[in-house]
Amino acid sequence: MKKYLIFLLGVLHWSNSFGQYKISVKIDGLSCKDELLLANHFGNKQYLRDTSECVDGIATFMGKESLENGVYLVVLPKKNYFEILISKEEDQTQYAFHTDTLLNPNTMKTEGSLENKLFFEFNSFAIIQGKNASAIKGQLDSLEEGKDKEKLQKNLKEISKEVAHRRDQIAQENAILFIGKLYKSMAESNAPKVDESLSDDEQKKQQYLWLRSHYWDNIDLSEDGLVRSPVFHNKLQYYFDTYMPPLADTAVWMADDLIQSIEASGSREQYKYTIHFLLGYFENAKFMCFDKALWHIAKNYYCAGKAFWADSAYVSKMCIESDKMEPTLCDKKAPDLNMPDSTFSRRIRMSEIDKPVTVLVFWDINCGHCKKEMPIISRMYDSLTNKHIEIYAVYTQGDWEGWKKRLASDQYKFINVANAFGEDKFREKYNIRTTPQILVLDREKNIRFKKIGARDLAKTIQYLLEEQGIVPSKESSEAK
Repeated sequence: MKKYLIFLLGVLHWSNSFGQYKISVKIDGLSCKDELLLANHFGNKQYLRDTSECVDGIATFMGKESLENGVYLVVLPKKNYFEILISKEEDQTQYAFHTDTLLNPNTMKTEGSLENKLFFEFNSFAIIQGKNASAIKGQLDSLEEGKDKEKLQKNLKEISKEVAHRRDQIAQENAILFIGKLYKSMAESNAPKVDESLSDDEQKKQQYLWLRSHYWDNIDLSEDGLVRSPVFHNKLQYYFDTYMPPLADTAVWMADDLIQSIEASGSREQYKYTIHFLLGYFENAKFMCFDKALWHIAKNYYCAGKAFWADSAYVSKMCIESDKMEPTLCDKKAPDLNMPDSTFSRRIRMSEIDKPVTVLVFWDINCGHCKKEMPIISRMYDSLTNKHIEIYAVYTQGDWEGWKKRLASDQYKFINVANAFGEDKFREKYNIRTTPQILVLDREKNIRFKKIGARDLAKTIQYLLEEQGIVPSKESSEAK
């Protein structure tokens, strides 16, 4: 149970409550010269809540308002710690704990709290079972396939089942207590049997859909205290990592469905944490078009005034950025461009390109990444008949002579334009901050793909041509 923490000090909006807390801690091997800290989990981080006062070797944490439900940490001077439960269902002025600097759960003593008594008893049981499991794993590593190995694997599963059963039993017997809600949230849902006459793929699909729709069944969405434990964050992370396909619209639907369920159940902390989590999750997603999901969270929660915890300056900045994102979200019609070519004598309007696929590229002759990407784009363009596609390449800087020399030397045969007269606000329209930027548009000039690499262009174009029925799919061609 010894771990090391980096404490992140932050301003949290704690709810007002009646009552007090007084938590007494006696640790053999420490004296009143040693200060203890009280912290709590919040999502995947830990926050400092209190520092101890000490009299006659007993450290005490005291406050005029009772603490919120959650998993808290009593931290020793060397930053090792042990966890305790805080519950508003109990008298928090009666909490008392006694251990030593080794923090052995088998020697941990607690008074004044049924929930912590159950918590420590289960931890002690789980550690013993964990040691048994480790011993079995060590034996498995030295065995080849056979009956002995099968027996040990069965024993390993039985240990896991026994730990889960003990935890579930505590949850069922203490359903109204915080420990009951905490342990119930750790239970896994098992999908019912499906029709075995279905294909394997269809059976897996039905199980997947059932598990996704029942994933939150064991989570009390009214319990704020679950956010003050590692459980809720881990559940969120696993849910979107496992059940969210790489489709922005489905991600938005899953996010809204969960947020609305939490809002209806009443947990303000879960509501706050989920929205904040999803903002970061979608921002860091590597999937195509997920700026659409990011924009949705910003626009429909922060900018809609539903992020009651967020600073107004932060929200204002976010809304400005989301407004810049909106015109070029996937499935939006691309803002039109009408820019002069390298002769500066004629303009070419992007919307007048009559091709099933238009590739829009923003680039710079001195951009290192552009120097790698543009030749790939050019070779791909030259290898095609170009009957069905066109490339509209926008030079983003102002070295006109350098640009013209590059076009002449590299012989880019597609449409090349630049904002030579400063009349076309392409940077504002497309929120261009870095180059190269590649967007793929369909016949109606809707943005279908964006921010892709040059090497992905060919298969992206093929996909859109197949979708429009212009060319046969590769799969159907191979089948023939």
